[in-house]
Amino acid sequence: MNHKLRAKLILVATCLMFLSCIPSFGQVLKGSISGTVVDQQGAVVTGAQVKATGVQTGSVQTTTSDNSGSFRFNLIQVGDYKVEISAQNFKTSVQNDILVAAGRDSGLGSIKLTVGEASSTIEVTAEAPLIESTQAQVTNTFSGTVLTNFAGIQENQGLDNLALFVPGVASTRDQNFSNTNGGGGFSVNGLRGRNNDQEIDGQNNNDNSVAGPALFVADPEFVSQYVIVTNNFGPEYGRNAGSVVNLITKSGTNAWHGSIYENENNRILNSMTSSQKANGLTEPPRSNDEFGGFTIGGPMVKNRAFFFGGFDQEILTASTQYSSGSLTPTPAGLATLAGCFPTGPAANAVSALTKFGPFGVSAGNPVSGNITTTPVDNCPNPIEVGTVSRVLPTPFHGFNFVTKEDITLGSKDSLSARYIFNRGNNFNANDNGAAGYVFNIPALSQAILLSETHNFSSRMVNEVRVSFNRLNVEFGGSSIGNEPTTGNIFTALSDVIIQDPNFLGFGVNAGLPQGRVVNTWQAQDNWNYALGKHTLKAGVNFTYQQSPSIFLPFVNGGYVFNSFSDLVNNNPLVDIITQGNPELGLKEYDTFFYFGDDWKVSRNLTLNLGVTYSYYGSPYNQLHDLGVSQQTGPNPFWDTTLPLSITTPPTVAAFKKGIGPSIGFAYSPQWGGFMTGNGKTVIRGGYRLSYDPAFYNIISNNYGGAPSTNQAVIFGTAIGGDPGTVMPAVPSSPNTRAALIPLISSLGPLDPRELGEAQVSSNFRPDQVSSWSLGFEREITKNSALEVRYIGNHATDLFQSVNANPFIGDLATQFPNLIPAGVTPCPASQAFDAGNQGFAIGRGWPPGLIPE
Repeated sequence: MNHKLRAKLILVATCLMFLSCIPSFGQVLKGSISGTVVDQQGAVVTGAQVKATGVQTGSVQTTTSDNSGSFRFNLIQVGDYKVEISAQNFKTSVQNDILVAAGRDSGLGSIKLTVGEASSTIEVTAEAPLIESTQAQVTNTFSGTVLTNFAGIQENQGLDNLALFVPGVASTRDQNFSNTNGGGGFSVNGLRGRNNDQEIDGQNNNDNSVAGPALFVADPEFVSQYVIVTNNFGPEYGRNAGSVVNLITKSGTNAWHGSIYENENNRILNSMTSSQKANGLTEPPRSNDEFGGFTIGGPMVKNRAFFFGGFDQEILTASTQYSSGSLTPTPAGLATLAGCFPTGPAANAVSALTKFGPFGVSAGNPVSGNITTTPVDNCPNPIEVGTVSRVLPTPFHGFNFVTKEDITLGSKDSLSARYIFNRGNNFNANDNGAAGYVFNIPALSQAILLSETHNFSSRMVNEVRVSFNRLNVEFGGSSIGNEPTTGNIFTALSDVIIQDPNFLGFGVNAGLPQGRVVNTWQAQDNWNYALGKHTLKAGVNFTYQQSPSIFLPFVNGGYVFNSFSDLVNNNPLVDIITQGNPELGLKEYDTFFYFGDDWKVSRNLTLNLGVTYSYYGSPYNQLHDLGVSQQTGPNPFWDTTLPLSITTPPTVAAFKKGIGPSIGFAYSPQWGGFMTGNGKTVIRGGYRLSYDPAFYNIISNNYGGAPSTNQAVIFGTAIGGDPGTVMPAVPSSPNTRAALIPLISSLGPLDPRELGEAQVSSNFRPDQVSSWSLGFEREITKNSALEVRYIGNHATDLFQSVNANPFIGDLATQFPNLIPAGVTPCPASQAFDAGNQGFAIGRGWPPGLIPE
């Protein structure tokens, strides 16, 4: 696929920046402190002793200023620090209240030493720099009181709501197709919402099936910093082009601290909606939302070992009114139909409608509305029909806890361990709720991270991390009992669909039940070395993902009727049944390398240079391997005389050219008087080439069509099909498969090219995004700054679905000049869009594995 998108925008933003929302740069999990030591005349001071002490933990880091007077502490724990600088014949300078944020360089600028005895001390209370003068990268960090007081993120509402207040970020609203941690999903600088990278403490937190976060850390009491990088990432960031969202969990300190919180919202505080009133309710459905939890943190050994822990739960007791504007027979209408059709295929259809239709499911006390009548072929009496609504319990139970331990081993090493548990159970989510079909969504996520940081010297530091994430989510089962779990997938009721939008179908959605497990193992190493005017950084990231899933549309069959009258008379337009194994296991090996150099050319000019290499393998090729196994096994789907190149999915070469250079600059002019503020203005810009991996939704959707599986669309009796296509009185999966599979077999050897094929192109690869920016930022006051920035993106090889064999009859009639030579529309009597019937018919897909 070689679809190109060119998006350019000019972003002009005036941003009121509080001390807890600080522009910064990326070191993924930890931060840094830097500065230059000078005397009162501005001459550099070499060999000055510099000591950084963590206020909360008592941790100590030491270094010396180099020949250019510069010093830097790399990869240090986030928190508040005190920096002491001493040199012979100078008074000791103490800088207090220095905040180190994840991915941020707390640049102290030029620190002037005063001549005097070293035993004399001059203390300065530092203010966190409002604008970053050493990085082209644009990052915002939310911490402190913002996380505890910001409206819209409390009570597990979702921390991604914070992102919507960052320039260049826009809500994707109904165009979001991935998981979200609140905010309804967002895109950055015009790129797709699925192009965002999700991290927790620098650990991969991406759901590789649909994108977005796999584990949801939504309680701000668990988080010390919410970091979002929006453009020109440093080379240490890879995987995605849109943005990087990194949640930093809290740590313990030398002081005991904690919190207890509780919130309750009850329906008596809420008013009724207009739709609730229209459907006859006299009060809002039952709802009581209780959210509460606690945290505690403190020292295990003062200045050496610390722990933090937290727990929260949300218990929502609620009911939801499910209603439909579509019509269905009332109980009186069903009685009339039973009298009209006592025997034959129509009697089976009426029986199925009576037992499994909207009024056959008694849960929620279905009630008719807007009653009217409609004629039905072969029945002399009009049939009473109406809308239907019911009220079902829709509770939610959520439980989360986090624990984190930090240990300092001498002056060289520090260890950190963190575990997160995240469980959520949604009950009776909407499938076709008005008809009585709902499903549960149980989800369990866990993440463990181990980290070790070693200081080889005052200028060289290395961090090693290993982690494991697991997501397990299912869409199936219900308190009503008419939708199965994935363990009983072949017991579901078939999907009964009426093409006429004025009438309501019934049965289990063709995409249910479904579920997936995402296992992610990750090993990382980050190295930093301060060498004169250069800060060198390099690293490697190895990720192994194992993702078994259960998802195969129409594996339980579906009956499609053109009208309500055709349903009653049991004349299906088409039947749909899929042959294949609903279980699909995918594996992926990712490798990422980076090297960077932050070169401080002068005091006011820094170049950010870097290069990355990304390799995502080719997990799609597992479809080819499964296809070969199926086709050469005892029960092949396709004609065995055809070559495997036709009867199996293609192989796709792994993309091995994922080299991504990056270059940026940050210039802080010291001239210009009031215009530049003598150091209060930064001009920054840069360019970066990056790559986004394919999400597994693409592979799963390919697996749902030929040649991986056989999704057969069989002509029904309404268009001259076999009498065996009529719907049985109990249209369950076993009965449907028993009736339809023999019809497929009777056709003889099949050619997958005659069915709806779903494949990727032979050059399928990660998308490629070039990003560039240029802008300036001017500090106005100590709490506000004005920024004007130009951003451009050029993306190629974006993921999209293309109908390679569309119906062109109308196009040939209206615009014959657009039809390529040799392409002839089939006769209208034979025209049938099998792909459309297979995928577009129905009520839409539930959240989860959404067709792309």
